[in-house]
Amino acid sequence: MILHGNVKHEIGHRSPMLYGHFIEHFHRQIYGGIYDPASPFSDEDGFRTDVLDALRKIKIPVLRWPGGCFVSSYHWKEAVGAKRTPFFDKSWRVEDPNTFGTDEYIKLCRKLHCEPYICTNAGTGTAEEMSDWVEYCNLAAEGKYAKWRIENGFSDPHQVKYWSIGNENYGFWEIGAKDSEEWSRLVKESA
Repeated sequence: MILHGNVKHEIGHRSPMLYGHFIEHFHRQIYGGIYDPASPFSDEDGFRTDVLDALRKIKIPVLRWPGGCFVSSYHWKEAVGAKRTPFFDKSWRVEDPNTFGTDEYIKLCRKLHCEPYICTNAGTGTAEEMSDWVEYCNLAAEGKYAKWRIENGFSDPHQVKYWSIGNENYGFWEIGAKDSEEWSRLVKESA
């Protein structure tokens, strides 16, 4: 059997979301890469303009963050607001200053004109922590975390449409790996 294709004949709509991208606190993707407030190439928000220009050229439709394996020990509340708590990233065995958090990520997505896609911590995190993050990003003013976002200078909700529960939590290599029973319980609690 021989198959012939005609790339000029489309039989359906292809969502641009299929061509999304991903960033993680791994090597120099964030610090020293996209985000480097000390660089002479950085804008007023600490983003490298040369990197932003390159990323704009590829027209990213959706950008997933904070990981990857990194997210399985990442606690978003430690990287929001004026008082940041550095932490030791157990996945990549490096100290993370936590200076790039939710609000910086949202600013990055706005600068790139792409949709944010947040991956939540299903390794060492909880369903409640995930829920608090959704509140911080998406509620107008009701609730403790929405008020915290406003206090941090963001009066309008971040309007994050895309969320995922964890990253490869089925794998033995992942911090907080779960069997199918544990996984289904967490997903049910998080929904």
